[in-house]
Amino acid sequence: MTITSARATDEAVPKRRLPIQIANEARMIRATIELLETHEVDQITSRMIAERSDTATNYISRYFGGRDGLLAATADELGHRIAEQIDAFGNDPGSDDPRAFLVQAMAIPESVMWFRLFRHLAGRNLPSSTHPGGKPPLIAACDAAIARVFRIEGEDALFWSNVFVTYVMGNMAFGSLLGTTDDESDRALVRLAAVVENLREGPEPVAS
Repeated sequence: MTITSARATDEAVPKRRLPIQIANEARMIRATIELLETHEVDQITSRMIAERSDTATNYISRYFGGRDGLLAATADELGHRIAEQIDAFGNDPGSDDPRAFLVQAMAIPESVMWFRLFRHLAGRNLPSSTHPGGKPPLIAACDAAIARVFRIEGEDALFWSNVFVTYVMGNMAFGSLLGTTDDESDRALVRLAAVVENLREGPEPVAS
């Protein structure tokens, strides 16, 4: 009984990650992102990742627990990159037009790769890795940026952030099926921004 408890305690303590491991993990994630620029997720093999990152294929299992673990870590890295760009849009004092913000956010190249990875992982019932705050950085940054740009707070900001992210993901998933062009997507985002602005400003006063 004592041995079992000790083993469980040892397993609960996270292992110290050496600098070489951290460096190799970063190289493999970077290599996966580079491969995603020209390949579909299912086309990317462990050997391709190892060759591109100049590492060994068994490192993927050693460091990430397998290919899906590496893909989840890559999705998180893309989420951080997108979050930084969304924050930059929202903090730029010269871009106070909510419609321009939505169109800019939609055009972030990494968002396409992030969605492809998320769709792959969700199809395998494997969400991206957990986050201390309960939300991936991409979603948290979108919440904060929507609140700043549209000057809304609380549940309203969370709701419209959810609408925006859902629209972006839905358009990436079904845009080609529905025949939606890029111009139509941009116009839809402009209309979405107009709806949020109208709701924030309230109804027009009734003339007496």
